[in-house]
Amino acid sequence: MNMNWPEPYRMALSLSFDIDAETLWLTRNPINYHHPVHVSRGRYSVKQGIPRILRMLEQEGVHATFFTPAWTAEHHPDVIKCIADCGHEISYHGYLHEVCDTCEEEDALMKKAEDIIRGITGRRPMGQRSPDGILHDFHLGLWQKRGYIYSSNWRNTDRPFIHTIHGKPVPIVELPKDSINDDTSYDMYTIQHPEHYYLKTGREMVGIWEEELDGLLEEKGYMNFVMHPQFIGHPGYVRALRQFIRYALDHQVWVTTDAAIARYLLVQNGFPEYAEPGEGEW
Repeated sequence: MNMNWPEPYRMALSLSFDIDAETLWLTRNPINYHHPVHVSRGRYSVKQGIPRILRMLEQEGVHATFFTPAWTAEHHPDVIKCIADCGHEISYHGYLHEVCDTCEEEDALMKKAEDIIRGITGRRPMGQRSPDGILHDFHLGLWQKRGYIYSSNWRNTDRPFIHTIHGKPVPIVELPKDSINDDTSYDMYTIQHPEHYYLKTGREMVGIWEEELDGLLEEKGYMNFVMHPQFIGHPGYVRALRQFIRYALDHQVWVTTDAAIARYLLVQNGFPEYAEPGEGEW
């Protein structure tokens, strides 16, 4: 795959956030429907985390992708509209952070979620991050049908690639991710499912990310993130994330949205028609 980044950049980096909010707690453990304290932890993302993150991103002059369950958008439309109005991308992440077992059900779910997001932002999602990483054989074809240009799911490589269907390349870029770049590996603590027991400081977290970035710089590679505003949105972690962004920019890293990187790679690899977004696209 051709992956020559635009001058003067040495590599590319996607800052992406999953706004699971309350859905993280409602879908992982039925007890939380009767546990307002746990659900309030998810609500922290829209009340405190996202405003803090948006201020920081604006100050640093970079844009990010926010993977959003449509339930979150439906219940917090002003927050989602604010994210979009600030120039950031809103992308698909289920309705209630779920995946359907049949193509017909998933197609209907995606349409429902897309309609909600389009109704709030005026634009439709261009990429997909599957809740809990669950995918079925029908997903690639469904994404192509619905006009998606990227997926952020695979973990078998840290280099983007073009997907194929029946051996033929299709205009869907895979923007891979891994737990090393997932903030919940470092900043999430709960003794109830989903259990996480260990915390690291923001400095430790960023230290690991900077080491990973240093290695990828040598390969002129790509780095993708999975961050959750209800956790990384706390003041100390946002401060650490700012430090990491500045470190990346100082090392000539292209920091941009998933859709921007996908469009660039599609053009580089034989799909010139995707150079610019169409009406209602990110």
